[in-house]
Amino acid sequence: MKVTNGQWQDIRSLVKDLTSLSQSDTLYHDLYRQRACAYLEKQLSRADYHTLKQHHARMVSLTNQIRNAMMHHDWQEVRDLSALHTALQNEDNDKADVELFGDKLYGSFDIPIDPFSPGMHQIAGIKSKELPALQGEIVRKLERLIKTDRGWEAFYQARRKTFSNLKPMNDQHDDQEPLEPEALLEEEAADALENNNLAELGQLAEKILRASTPGKKITPSELYNQRHRAPENYHFTFARETLTAAEKLGLQSFSVPSHYAEYAPFSQFAWNPTYSQVQNNRHNVLQVPEIPLPKEIPQAMKSRLQLFAIHPFINSAGIRYLPTMVAEDALVENFPEPEAGSPLPQSGILQALGLKQRNYLNRKQVESVLAEKGYDILINDLGLDPVEFKIVCIPPDLHLRIGQDRGWGQQKIWTHFDGYMIMADSSRRALAGGDVRYGGIYDLLGLSSDYDSERIIVRFAVVQRRRLQT
Repeated sequence: MKVTNGQWQDIRSLVKDLTSLSQSDTLYHDLYRQRACAYLEKQLSRADYHTLKQHHARMVSLTNQIRNAMMHHDWQEVRDLSALHTALQNEDNDKADVELFGDKLYGSFDIPIDPFSPGMHQIAGIKSKELPALQGEIVRKLERLIKTDRGWEAFYQARRKTFSNLKPMNDQHDDQEPLEPEALLEEEAADALENNNLAELGQLAEKILRASTPGKKITPSELYNQRHRAPENYHFTFARETLTAAEKLGLQSFSVPSHYAEYAPFSQFAWNPTYSQVQNNRHNVLQVPEIPLPKEIPQAMKSRLQLFAIHPFINSAGIRYLPTMVAEDALVENFPEPEAGSPLPQSGILQALGLKQRNYLNRKQVESVLAEKGYDILINDLGLDPVEFKIVCIPPDLHLRIGQDRGWGQQKIWTHFDGYMIMADSSRRALAGGDVRYGGIYDLLGLSSDYDSERIIVRFAVVQRRRLQT
């Protein structure tokens, strides 16, 4: 049942706050969108939104038809088509305000980037000095929602507490001068020059020189560990009812052991908040740094580590991704990788998501259907709290650890992985890998979000949301 215009104005600010928070509190961007959609549906359903877009296309066609009718002096046709065009135009004008929210919530979307992740604020379009103000804005919006959206009050309270206690990257400590990565200092220096503040620029230059002094320079792994401290593990005991329901969906419970000690030394090679430069004017050809790795490591694994060295990665929550490889409990689709020419396995979760096959899907399609239907599957089918869990493409580190035991990575096929690789121009590539021709289980690459193929498949997993925030 549609709300009146007066009622819509009452909830408009609520939808606006939810939509805005989906772009800044990115760990829960999908839940904010889901809640905003629930309110928007009262005024403009998803089906009505797509009908409205069809009206726009039809109006363009009508204009051409009117022009042709005039050329043939068919004035009755001109009159009838003009009346139809006017009616459609009036209907669109009445919904112009609500349609803007439809574009943001029903249209295709990119995963927003968390501006509070280490080194990611510039990619998100935020200056470091603007982070405290953004933090305050988020807290104020959450406080408004606590009062206006009582059904989710507990959730908003928890998020307000998180952001109230958050220390943005450029916060100062009372007892010591913080270790500041050169990229942040250089950003501030550029702002000082732009504002003709040469005194401040000189002070920043001195800080950069000190930060460059051997023994004082902060390393990428130190920066990452300061801002994102991973818990010891992600253990969770699924209820028997959840496991039974998961089996019907084609999901199996996995208790993945920790490989933290084995892979932790490689964190020192993680991306530093600066970009490699494009070489020889060739698109996407980057100079890959030489990484001193043990000779016994497979070449494909070395290539994977090199990607982490030259690119920032984000997961589907828009938060910087660096695999911790700690112990973890998750629900994962467990099927053998199909050989070329063999039929692809079906599953209950594919059907629940409304997908007819697991190939010929690009990442935009996958993310869109997960955002639309993942929430309901967690609650209604699995009995899990969406605040604590999320359905995703299998994360690359889970694929690696589970796949080594299950024999994955031995077919000429790619698998969609959770997350994205950020390129030097701030564009993003959807993660995929596992093709035997390019390194098998260690294979990792970035594909266009529009790319689909017969030989790229999706394998879904239900993971704990806390693994996405580290």
